[in-house]
Amino acid sequence: MKTKIGRHAAMGCLLMSGFLAGCQTTGATYPNVGWAGTKTAYILFTAPAFKGTESKHVVFTDMWQHEEYVLFQGQGAQAELIYSAANERDTIALDFNYPLQRMIRTWNIANAHPVTFGEKGQTGAPLGAYFYQHFRLNDVNRDCVGFFTEWDLKDDDPQLRNGKALFGYYCERPGAIINQAQVYNLLDNVWIRGITARFDTRFQPVAPVGGPSASPQGALAFAKTGTGNTGNANFPFDMADFYNDADGDERLDR
Repeated sequence: MKTKIGRHAAMGCLLMSGFLAGCQTTGATYPNVGWAGTKTAYILFTAPAFKGTESKHVVFTDMWQHEEYVLFQGQGAQAELIYSAANERDTIALDFNYPLQRMIRTWNIANAHPVTFGEKGQTGAPLGAYFYQHFRLNDVNRDCVGFFTEWDLKDDDPQLRNGKALFGYYCERPGAIINQAQVYNLLDNVWIRGITARFDTRFQPVAPVGGPSASPQGALAFAKTGTGNTGNANFPFDMADFYNDADGDERLDR
């Protein structure tokens, strides 16, 4: 049975309250959201267009999961990714129920423009199997590809869900075409520090200094609403789910 009551309460408090530190629910810790720096950001994207650019990271944490949103921009290209990891100190899995088109539609950029969906595919990469789909922003002549991967199977979960997921998209500069070789190369260049890259890997997160945008509320607004062509209104995603590992053991003994 799913036990998300406490999580929904904590999430609602985070999203509705202007005072994050004053938010507390029974059985839950304080949710936290804020800009991430070099020591608290995890996602890297070493695509050629982003070489030498500064990425922008927003991190959400609660007692159920860690979730990171990141925006990369450079040479007219743009990518946004979200990494979600269930708390490994408890029996928690991720309900990642986002087929490719549904996942792509969660991003603000895919709602700001008319979209044509193209070919789907699957490929291996450092994190495991990636599923991807080409799509096009028709009115601005931009070729894009959306993708996701899941890993860290919870084999004592009755539903055999995973504990980690990464999903997002990459859009080329207007007029440029994304071919299959480029898709494979792009996915080979998505990294997570401590999993597929060393913790001391150098990259350049940047966060606002001073003013409303530097606040937790400013960080959350950046990740959720962005500029219209950036952000994901669903962040933070409510995917973490507590499960009873005894149920999983019974299933495995049948």
